[in-house]
Amino acid sequence: MAGVYEALAAVASDSGLKRRLESLATTEKRHADAWAELLTRGGVKLPARQPRLTAQALAALARVAGIGPALALAGAAEGQVLRAYLGQVSTVSDAGAQGVLRKVLPEELDHQSPDEIADKSDSPTAAGSVSIDDGSEGEFTDEAWHGTGIESIRNVIYGVNDGLTATLGVLAGVGGATVNPRVVLIGGLSAMVASGISMAGGAYLASKSQREVYEGQLAREAAEIEAMPDLERAELVKIYRSKGLTPEEAKTIVARITADKKVWLETQAREELGLDVAQFENPVREGVVAGVSTLVGGVIPVIGYLGGRALVGEALSGFAALTITFVLCAVFLFLIGSARSFFTGKAGVRSGLEMLAVGTAVAAITYGVGVLFRA
Repeated sequence: MAGVYEALAAVASDSGLKRRLESLATTEKRHADAWAELLTRGGVKLPARQPRLTAQALAALARVAGIGPALALAGAAEGQVLRAYLGQVSTVSDAGAQGVLRKVLPEELDHQSPDEIADKSDSPTAAGSVSIDDGSEGEFTDEAWHGTGIESIRNVIYGVNDGLTATLGVLAGVGGATVNPRVVLIGGLSAMVASGISMAGGAYLASKSQREVYEGQLAREAAEIEAMPDLERAELVKIYRSKGLTPEEAKTIVARITADKKVWLETQAREELGLDVAQFENPVREGVVAGVSTLVGGVIPVIGYLGGRALVGEALSGFAALTITFVLCAVFLFLIGSARSFFTGKAGVRSGLEMLAVGTAVAAITYGVGVLFRA
């Protein structure tokens, strides 16, 4: 993770984000040193591995698609690390390991900003940390960098899966019904294009509808603030009181929030309605991402079928070409399923096998239906 954050800091254009990433790299290096020291004391020879490939891949993604998607993937990977730490708290009995966990877990959970890490550099958890000179320019909060682009990454994974599975199913079904390769290929191409357009339209309309609902509720909340500000302030005070604040503390916080109409409106929507603008992605972007990723997924079985026909030749049956297509798709289904583990928290192998089982069932059922039609 230190190598990943260093690589992303090198391509970040925002000065605040660059400092944030450099600070995270420093923190992760300190964590790595703590584990390395513990393992060395235990007689373990440390491997001379560097995460260059992952770091360079994410840096390249940041250059091409922007820093958001790369940060989303880094955040997902960090979530895996955190889940592993939390599991070790209750399963690892070694006293030294528990000591390291007590030091690294607060920082992993806290996701401190650079100035907070610098302020805590003398604390036991931050021993050996490097102070970061952090100005206010371009400040990048945890909310801003950690969640950016995560919906797009999710749409890519599920879009590729949907395109691959749908096109594979149509190829298998049509291939079961006829041995004419042109008919099978036309069916596969039609399924690929239809799936891509359908996914693009669906993602666009879903994101647009969510944003429209949010904007409508926000407009209503703004009207209520203008019409009855005292009642809205009282509602905020009540919400903060329910979170354990004293009446004086709640009133002080509400007074500061309501001094700025924009902050007041956003806070009222978030605290009262559970709505946050960060929840809603750009509809056009999500439509394009979902559509293109679905088309990419659909291309895989089409290429597999073309390759299969070229390998087996015209003399052999179409079933051999479909078998080659399925083998290629099975590899990608397993990889896509493993990638899902970033979001589900399940083991990568288990997620990959689940996705492979679903794809296999789709291909088998549709091929069987096609054979029945041919009969």
